[in-house]
Amino acid sequence: MQFGIVGALGRMGRAIATRAASHAGTQNFASLQLTAPIEYAAHPDLGKTYRAVTGIGFDAEIVPLAKAKIPSGGLIDFSHASTVIESLRKAAETGAPVVVGTTGFTPEQRKALEAMATKIPLIIASNMAIGVNVLFALVEQAGRALAPHGFDPEVMEIHHNLKKDSPSGTAVTIKEGLLRAYGFDESHVLYGREGMIGERKQEEVGVMALRGGDVVGDHTVYFLGNGERIEIKHQATNRDTFAAGALAALKFLQGKKPGLYSMKDVLGLN
Repeated sequence: MQFGIVGALGRMGRAIATRAASHAGTQNFASLQLTAPIEYAAHPDLGKTYRAVTGIGFDAEIVPLAKAKIPSGGLIDFSHASTVIESLRKAAETGAPVVVGTTGFTPEQRKALEAMATKIPLIIASNMAIGVNVLFALVEQAGRALAPHGFDPEVMEIHHNLKKDSPSGTAVTIKEGLLRAYGFDESHVLYGREGMIGERKQEEVGVMALRGGDVVGDHTVYFLGNGERIEIKHQATNRDTFAAGALAALKFLQGKKPGLYSMKDVLGLN
């Protein structure tokens, strides 16, 4: 399968290319060919081959999105929230599928992305790791069971010191699942705590973010009751797990009709 990566020289772009080059554990693909490594229009490495710049075994030329020939297998986009819509519009010219792993969208940006699902098969996921997407399902299931018994839900995430958005997209997805499970809305969310804020409200979801070092991604969900607590935790130790999930998602979209799919669809969790 031929595919492209938007943000091909970033940390996740390189991880996906490395995973594809090894062909190991990529959900039964016999081979994967990165034929469209895409970077922003002023990138200094445009025009060079991907192998020459990264040492990863693909000889395709690094190009800007405007000049890219979108492969039939589609695109994986790990670029920037402000530019993802352009990737989707480019893919829509041929109907190629797109997997979006970028986070940090405003509600307006997210709405614009989802609207493109009328033209292309599309997955937008805050976290591509297989385990995290199982965690999403477990958290919502646990929340529905524990909410009637007064368990307080709290979310804590830790990421490396280069991460720009807070809370993480994964933490936001966890929060949204808890809000559904507890019947709350965004007004019930408390991001961090400081000062004399009084007792914890009964109808509250706490979301805390820590930053430091090279932490790839830790997420812990607490259900805190009287005399007992439950913790559901996921730790990512390297980006290969996200790369494997992104490639599995792109495989899932092959031959699909236009529509907005999810990692739950990929994993059969629906």
